Amino acid sequence: MRWKAAISLLVVTLLIVMGFAGCGGEEEGEKVVVKIGLTAPLSGIGAGYGQDIKAGLDMAIKDINAKGGIKIGDKTYVFELAVADDEMVPEKSMSNAQKFVLEEDIKVIWDPTANTIQSLMTINEKAGEEFLIMAYTSVPLYAQKVNKYMVTLPPPFSVYIKDWIPVALGFGWKKMGMLQTTGAYGELWGKTFKDAWTKAGGTVVAEAPASYYTETDFTPYLTTVLAANPDFIFCGGPSEPTALVIDQARNMGFKGGFIVIDQAKLDIIVDKTGIEKLEGCIGVLPVNLSQWKATMEIGERFEKEYNKRYTWEAAICYTGMHILAKAMEEAGSVDDVAAIRAAFAKGDVSKTSGDELPVEFAGINDQTGALLMPGTTVVVEGGEWQPREMMRWWEQ
Repeated sequence: MRWKAAISLLVVTLLIVMGFAGCGGEEEGEKVVVKIGLTAPLSGIGAGYGQDIKAGLDMAIKDINAKGGIKIGDKTYVFELAVADDEMVPEKSMSNAQKFVLEEDIKVIWDPTANTIQSLMTINEKAGEEFLIMAYTSVPLYAQKVNKYMVTLPPPFSVYIKDWIPVALGFGWKKMGMLQTTGAYGELWGKTFKDAWTKAGGTVVAEAPASYYTETDFTPYLTTVLAANPDFIFCGGPSEPTALVIDQARNMGFKGGFIVIDQAKLDIIVDKTGIEKLEGCIGVLPVNLSQWKATMEIGERFEKEYNKRYTWEAAICYTGMHILAKAMEEAGSVDDVAAIRAAFAKGDVSKTSGDELPVEFAGINDQTGALLMPGTTVVVEGGEWQPREMMRWWEQ
């Protein structure tokens, strides 16, 4: 009967080994797979934005894995992206996150829209179900409530307000018409800019915000705004509908300028409108005008591999994924959320070189979780892009 006892012992041993192998990931040969979650709008009119986030993360993960992944102790870890469409609906985003955490044991979730991030902030600190939010939004949600398990990637939009208003006043603009997107992001952008604009001596002559995620004909909103004879239109949301707003305004005879909020990418818009329709436009520097060497080197490879336009979303998330991997190595863990978040502020974990990665981050504000990325304004004058000085806003 000894052989039966030996077999029983072997089976028990194998079950124990398999149980340990399942902790924190799935075994892939001698490597452990760590899943990173992404909940984003991957269908509907906001799909392009979500797909850019997805592609940037996917490329970073492939590159990290191709170099052998990360090493912690005697284990090697590689990454896998788990993706779920939320259509930018908070309830769907929360459902996706709960599935990631409770069913797939995922500890890090990327989310690129302010209103869905806000919903995740209500659950990610729950004891026993903690997860790190990698927040791709320029809305400084940490100003409303600091979340101890959140990292924010792009610069806060307030960076641009300080630069855009002097430029607009320098053009002699006084009267603003507002037609930005609705939702938490658009509403906060609109209120913040309106307050700053009126404080600087400007006036608001019309307000007609519209959903850039559901509308395709902005004529009724533009009719309201243009009837007030503004010097410029404050607009923006996803790039494609923003291009429609600008194109339709020009077709209706508008000769003034535009201030375009940071979600909309002028390099995408110009392909749809032509540079002449962007004359007198103020916005965020297009990614292809970046002064960092690696931005376009990696961008060229990105466009070949993914057969799509390279954007700041892809560049920033590509860089952010590399920072996350470094933070896990520094923390000595792929599943200790508190240790991973704390590691972002250690040494040079959150500092990157523009010669090696697409974005040059200067570190992190450990109190708020905001990564320190400069912001740069561009103005369209004489049919040409006119970049302004890079703003290191955390030093001001």
